[in-house]
Amino acid sequence: MASKMKALVVVEGKTAKIQDIDVPKLGQGEILVKAHYIAQNPTDWKSMLSVHPGRILGCDFAGTVQDTNGSHWREGQRIAGFVFGSSTNPPRGAFAEYVATEASLVYLIPDNVSYQDAAVIPLAFATAVQAMFGRLKLPEPSKPAKTAFPFLINGGTSSVGQYAIQLGKLAGAFVIATGSSQNHELLKSLGADAVIDYKDPSWPEQVRKLTHDGLEFAFDCIGENGTVEAVAKSLSPTKGGHIVTILAVDKIREKIENKNIKLESTIVYTVFGRPIKYGTFDNCGEPTPQDKAMWEKYLTILPELLSSGKIKPNKVRELGGFDTILTGFQEQQESKVKAEKLVYKIS
Repeated sequence: MASKMKALVVVEGKTAKIQDIDVPKLGQGEILVKAHYIAQNPTDWKSMLSVHPGRILGCDFAGTVQDTNGSHWREGQRIAGFVFGSSTNPPRGAFAEYVATEASLVYLIPDNVSYQDAAVIPLAFATAVQAMFGRLKLPEPSKPAKTAFPFLINGGTSSVGQYAIQLGKLAGAFVIATGSSQNHELLKSLGADAVIDYKDPSWPEQVRKLTHDGLEFAFDCIGENGTVEAVAKSLSPTKGGHIVTILAVDKIREKIENKNIKLESTIVYTVFGRPIKYGTFDNCGEPTPQDKAMWEKYLTILPELLSSGKIKPNKVRELGGFDTILTGFQEQQESKVKAEKLVYKIS
């Protein structure tokens, strides 16, 4: 095997270039994956603008096991997962020909799932799992609620939101999802019981009417520009409830009038179990073995959920190879990527 590989590396000027760098050396419990497809997340272009030069970008990948390093995996098996892109301890990045990752933090791709579809699942699916079952403590698909309970997903057409809708149905919830009107059929096809147009300023009141003022659980997959405050208005005015969002909320807490509402942010990179510094996010300053254990559990469940069709991947749009990634970043910055995920063929 070659000692060098191509990777998309951050350079001076808040941009990135394809460079030849060393293939990652494996630590204990790690495997090496030959990447065939990678998928883009908003965090990728944001990292390019904020991290120091020299870091490898990218989180989501799908490929084949190249070096088992004594693990239970076999060389050539089709697997997918995500890494903490552009991190340095240990160095990680999926926009590369080879990816090093923990052997327990990937899943076996079912025969009826393509590399493209497999690549768009890990980070977004893990975020939904963590928010719903790790933070909100909703019933899990293995033990769904016997009586349906209302659950709001704001931003249902986002990558995370689409998996949250499907997991919510498997958990026995009455799923209410917000999205623009042109995407309402998509939301229903994923299992949403009720869909609401977030562009209508009265949407929180519509949720309260729909739930008879009984909503206590909400997942905000947007988390900015006033969405958290709007979600808070949709919760039960007497009981309050629990909102989890994907962006930091320290400056928003004081704006929430209902003091019976617990507001919490979640950052998916805690699934690696290590304490991280990531802005002012909750739940990330200490070791997080419980988050890692939950993700490991769902990685063993995921193949069956996919092969049976219980979980459907996000819509895929293949843009090209390495040389088209910066174009994809630009598209996402300009809000031209909607209800879909961009993927790139690496090998």
